[in-house]
Amino acid sequence: MATDIKKVMEDYILAWNSHDVTKIVSFFTEDGIYEDVAAERSSNGKKEITAFISTVLLDFPNLKFDLKSVFGSSDWVGTEWIKTGTFSHSNIPAMPPTGKSFSVHGASIFQLHNGKFSRESYYMNAMTFLQQLGIMPGKPK
Repeated sequence: MATDIKKVMEDYILAWNSHDVTKIVSFFTEDGIYEDVAAERSSNGKKEITAFISTVLLDFPNLKFDLKSVFGSSDWVGTEWIKTGTFSHSNIPAMPPTGKSFSVHGASIFQLHNGKFSRESYYMNAMTFLQQLGIMPGKPK
């Protein structure tokens, strides 16, 4: 039976928007990879993915995704989204939270194995994100 990719992606976004870390991580294979390309950070396996996502949701407690498009073929899926939130907490000592909100466009590319994510590579404009948060100088887009 073929995987209904659109439904899987909608359920994945719903898990993110519900801040249900266990549900988010359940979409990944045991050895899955969650790669934040802009931050040059990769989490390998469910334990690391859980830790990373937990940190993100702590730092941005009102984080939300708005899924704009889904496309795919066989074991590859792409999504386009808008991510919003407020930088209310920081797990990085040298980067105190600014209390500022952001709204950035981005995309994710997924590789699937038996209907689960073996890899998600996540892309967004880090400069725009950091400018909106007030961390980097320049006019936020």
